[in-house]
Amino acid sequence: MSTSSVRLVGNISEISRAGLYSDRRERVTVCVDGAEPLYAELRLPNEQGWTVGQKVMVTIAPADSGEAWDAFT
Repeated sequence: MSTSSVRLVGNISEISRAGLYSDRRERVTVCVDGAEPLYAELRLPNEQGWTVGQKVMVTIAPADSGEAWDAFT
């Protein structure tokens, strides 16, 4: 397994109201430039307080098979 990661630049394109989801958490849509053929959009909980138009960096890294995803950084 490779331990290298890929970093891509994206931006926050949309913020969805918290009331649209059963967990009552606001979501942001991150559009990632150059992600093809991967998904070009990610929808994540907005725990960091991101705003529309804000630039973000998305890091794709291998995870151990037993690793759980508890938080986004």
